[in-house]
Amino acid sequence: MQKHLHATRAAKVKLEDVAERLGISISTVSRSLAGHPAISDETRNAVREVAAELGYRMPLQGRRARKPATRLIGVVVGALHNRFMTLLLTHLHDALQEFGYQITLMIDPMNDPGNLLAFRPLIDGYLDGLIFATATLDSPVVAEMQRRGVPLVLVVRSVDDVAVDTVEIDNVHAGAVAAEHLYQLGHRKIGFIMGPSNTSTSRDRARGALDWLKEIGVSSDSLSVVWTDYTSEAGYSSTMAMLGKSEPVTAIVAGNDTIALGVLEAANRRGIRVPGELSIIGFDDMPLAGSPLIGLTSIRQPVEAMARTAAHRLVERIRASGMSAPSHDVLPIQLVRRESTGQRS
Repeated sequence: MQKHLHATRAAKVKLEDVAERLGISISTVSRSLAGHPAISDETRNAVREVAAELGYRMPLQGRRARKPATRLIGVVVGALHNRFMTLLLTHLHDALQEFGYQITLMIDPMNDPGNLLAFRPLIDGYLDGLIFATATLDSPVVAEMQRRGVPLVLVVRSVDDVAVDTVEIDNVHAGAVAAEHLYQLGHRKIGFIMGPSNTSTSRDRARGALDWLKEIGVSSDSLSVVWTDYTSEAGYSSTMAMLGKSEPVTAIVAGNDTIALGVLEAANRRGIRVPGELSIIGFDDMPLAGSPLIGLTSIRQPVEAMARTAAHRLVERIRASGMSAPSHDVLPIQLVRRESTGQRS
């Protein structure tokens, strides 16, 4: 009987009840629940907590029309040239399958809201939720998906000013660890070949490394930063330009292992010994990094744990009908030292 009464009361909770509890307007409550960007994170989180406490559920009106559950999850990636990404997809598939879900792969940067029109029939008609592994800092699509009430989790990368479930590493700390490793080996002229500047991974890794070196007293004049794509071709061309300067760097931090492979190739092409004349460190620790032919020092991301955590968070979000407060999981990293870094000669 008590359970029945509770369910009856929960069904009658209205926006007015949430607004009255918090002492704010009904329109503010409505916009908060819709993820409107004009509402502060503090207000949005307070509204969601009270709504969840009172048992409020958003009506179907104003939300995307949903068919019965399909047990199908969309996974959005920008490209598949990065071995780390294919590993992530494998682990996401396995983890979601354990929860009874299957995945469909959507290969698109999702930076243009216009592209969303092509995917809208799939998202609205078939998908129970989305996992973004390719979000950019300025992506309008993430906010749009949240506004439409689509269960959503970001993995690997984060976005600014949108309260959404996110699974990532502490990329600022990871950048600092890479910089400290090279500094302890005696390197002071360090180059940074990062990925796109509008991704949280590139921005935060560079910020962590540069801030750490600045605090330790390394002059910014001895540091060189290049923003490029997460490809080996970009790593190769950027390294060729960097090593062609009159006072070349003695170490390079690559934005990920794929870029680092291009750095290694450029060093080999120019006849520069690694690590005798140039030390190289990457991020991700993809399997190829540990090959005896590569021997790349790298910052390891726990790819399987990231995938399983993202899958778990998305299933939780689906079951909670979007009413629980967003989570932010920050997983640990590990410096894996191999033959590509050594003492400055």
